[in-house]
Amino acid sequence: MSRLSDFGHNFKLLFDRDWASQFLEHEQKLDTRINDFEQRNDVRARAYEQAFDERVVSHEQAFDERVLRYEEAFDQRVDRFEQTNQTRMDGYEHAVDLRLDEREEATRKWLEERHAALDKRLDEREELVDQRLDVFEAALTERLTTFEEALNKSLNQFTTTTSQRLDKYETAITERLNDRDAAVDERLDERFAAEQQAADKRASAYETSLDQRFDERFTTFEKRADTRSGELEIHLDQRFDERMIAVEKLSDERTARFELQLDQQLDERFATLDQRSDERLNALETRGESRLAELMRTFEVRFDERTHALEVRADGRLNALDKHLDDRFVRLEKTADTRMETHERRVDGKLKTNREDLVDRTDVMLQLFEQRLDEQRRALRHLREQLAPRKSSPKEAVATEPLPELPDLKDVLQETPAGQVQSFRKLAEGYHPLPAHKLPKAETALYHRILDWKKVAHEGLTDFTPDEKEVVDYVLSFISDAAERHYVMQHMRRFLSTLERIPPPQRSTDRLLELGSLLHYVPALSKYTGYQIVGADFWESDEKVSTETLKQVKGKDVHQVELSNFNVEADKFPYPDQHFRVVLCCELIEHLQRDPLHMLWECNRVLQDDGFLLLTTPNIASARSIEGLLITCSPYLLSQYNRETPVDQHNHEYAPYEVGVALAAAGFTVVALEAEDVWLRSNPAIIELLAQLEISTDLRGDNLFALARKTSAPIERFPKELYVQ
Repeated sequence: MSRLSDFGHNFKLLFDRDWASQFLEHEQKLDTRINDFEQRNDVRARAYEQAFDERVVSHEQAFDERVLRYEEAFDQRVDRFEQTNQTRMDGYEHAVDLRLDEREEATRKWLEERHAALDKRLDEREELVDQRLDVFEAALTERLTTFEEALNKSLNQFTTTTSQRLDKYETAITERLNDRDAAVDERLDERFAAEQQAADKRASAYETSLDQRFDERFTTFEKRADTRSGELEIHLDQRFDERMIAVEKLSDERTARFELQLDQQLDERFATLDQRSDERLNALETRGESRLAELMRTFEVRFDERTHALEVRADGRLNALDKHLDDRFVRLEKTADTRMETHERRVDGKLKTNREDLVDRTDVMLQLFEQRLDEQRRALRHLREQLAPRKSSPKEAVATEPLPELPDLKDVLQETPAGQVQSFRKLAEGYHPLPAHKLPKAETALYHRILDWKKVAHEGLTDFTPDEKEVVDYVLSFISDAAERHYVMQHMRRFLSTLERIPPPQRSTDRLLELGSLLHYVPALSKYTGYQIVGADFWESDEKVSTETLKQVKGKDVHQVELSNFNVEADKFPYPDQHFRVVLCCELIEHLQRDPLHMLWECNRVLQDDGFLLLTTPNIASARSIEGLLITCSPYLLSQYNRETPVDQHNHEYAPYEVGVALAAAGFTVVALEAEDVWLRSNPAIIELLAQLEISTDLRGDNLFALARKTSAPIERFPKELYVQ
């Protein structure tokens, strides 16, 4: 049994899981059969011995001789039985040994063939996966290009159709307005002509009637005057004749006097008649003219009133029509804009969803493929070690073991927060010791180049462009103390680099939260970004809110900012959810002592959806830090302890991918991760040394600038890269 166990143990080391399980099953079956066989032999032996004892006991007294014979026969049979069993066991063990040797040889050949087939299949699978990935990438690119072209074509067609419809609608409205104006003018002209004709007819009728009446009255007067004159002449002639006849006898004097008196009376009567006729005619003319003038004035007043009323009504109708058309056009424009914006948002959402889905599915496929490849590599390495064990030196192991492939930073910035957590972890853990053959020879000149560079590393950082000089002058215009001006100028290059990375506001009411506020920069933030600035700091006091007023030393600008007093790594921020568009976390995270993720989680809470977090901090992986290590100095930018205010000392300076892991774990998508020299310029000798060692020279500036967008809820509370698990 021990030999079988040894064989089984050896075979377990040679087979993979499937063959080990099969061999274990066969081994168990074999052990079961052997145990059954031994149990059957034991049972048979015990039964035989029991029968023999019974027979001996029953016949012991009477058959002693027979007992002896039986004992001898039993001993002989036992010996034969043992010999037979031993022979069978030896044959069985020999057969098992032969079968195991054959099985071992066949298994060794099968493993060799399987190893070769696996290598071939892995190579083919890698090539097939590469080809499929290339085809998938090309197809995806082609589909995206086709979709963009179709989308652009649809948008162009929609824009053209909308423009044509708007042009047609505008032309139809213009034509209708022109027709309506022409109809209104025509109706007004007709009404004016009708009124004028009616007035002319009435005036002509009145004049005709007046002339007729005047002619009738004057004719009647003339007839009466002629009749009276004729009658008077006849009467006078008769009286004259009679008087002449009667007075012929009177003297010529009375005749002359009578004639004279008669002439005088006639003249007076005719004069009186003429005067009365003239007065009546003048009165009639005056009354006719006054009535005509009054009628004309009345007609003109009524005509002006009617004309004004028509003009007012026409203006009101036209204004109402213009307003109605303007409202219709405004509603049409709003509707068109709303539909366009909705369509654009829908298309952008679909594109974003499709892009994220494709990226997530590709990431999942690649991760699964990498996991499967890693498992197969580990299994093959284990098989190689078991099949061909040999001792190797650490140098050979480092030289032969392939290094895992690291993701590219540009690809990482396109991933979701969950994907970025994994990718930044690979980048953070992806540094390996250098092979011995890549280490450069000792170069004493490097030490002197480092010391010489320290003398000029600060030059050029205070050379500002005209636009930057305007910002610098505006910041310094609020500071009168020389020590404060010096401190602010030390941070000025970092502030200018931060200012140009702040996303612009979308609305005038957008708010910006500045954590760890340095008040000297608040006026410039307010003036050059357009945000409503809210500050936060931590000081030893029961006062929770303070209002600070900043005034220009020689100017008129005044800025007020509200400061809230709370601990960013322990307290809940005193602001409602989604209250800010942008949060600035500048040169703060390196000062935190216990829980930086608490601050980042709170930043996620108070930020609006798609809001931005701009984080800046010194870069522990910068060329300046490497330079310090090479001359046996601390790599920290600020390594001294602060006995008076420990919160002002640097407790942890971060590498680039640690910042990426922290932001992604807090639910942010890192949009840009950059490193820039803002304290001292990077030493070219260090960059050359990294290039010679084939180490990446990216992200070697002395300060990190990470712009991240809120795209999800926080993912991980205590990342293993930052917290002791």
